[in-house]
Amino acid sequence: MEPQLLHSVGDGIATVVIHHPAKRNAMTAGMWRALPTLLDGLAADPAVRAVVLTGEGDTFCAGADISTLRGSSDEAQGLAVRAEDALAAFPKPTLAAVRGYCVGGGAQLAAACDLRFAEAGALFGVTPAKLGIVYPASATRRLVSLVGPATAKYLLFSGELIDAERALRTGLVDEVLAGDELDKRVTEFARVLT
Repeated sequence: MEPQLLHSVGDGIATVVIHHPAKRNAMTAGMWRALPTLLDGLAADPAVRAVVLTGEGDTFCAGADISTLRGSSDEAQGLAVRAEDALAAFPKPTLAAVRGYCVGGGAQLAAACDLRFAEAGALFGVTPAKLGIVYPASATRRLVSLVGPATAKYLLFSGELIDAERALRTGLVDEVLAGDELDKRVTEFARVLT
């Protein structure tokens, strides 16, 4: 199956799945472009009262699939920012269900959700500095508002990964759950919202 964003709607909850397991669910240029349009459709759908964003299998999203980004880093970053901003502006509650890696653009997407629930083994990182890329201003502001200036600087300057427990302590995630409890808890919480 080609890399894509899969979605389904049931019981008022839209589930959007980042599907690119061959590359740890890294977002292709086409996926970045598709997300705002997909969200517009879900926002207009009266059957949708909340959205859950997750990744296929055991990884949330390992960032951008840079092999599909042909233009400049500014162009690639612009695609990610538009997708992130569309998610942040979504008019209904959004939840990120995070397993495994939540890195770079994946961390941007998770941070743009209203709430983040993580599996105990999840790893989070803001890694553009490792590629010599400056994190976008809007993403930086969103990160600072979640975790505060000190933790944002640590994540942005180091590019190091932090575990789910540290992400919980810093405010990057709202709950950490055992792997077999994540889906159940996210579904229960989404039902509370709907």
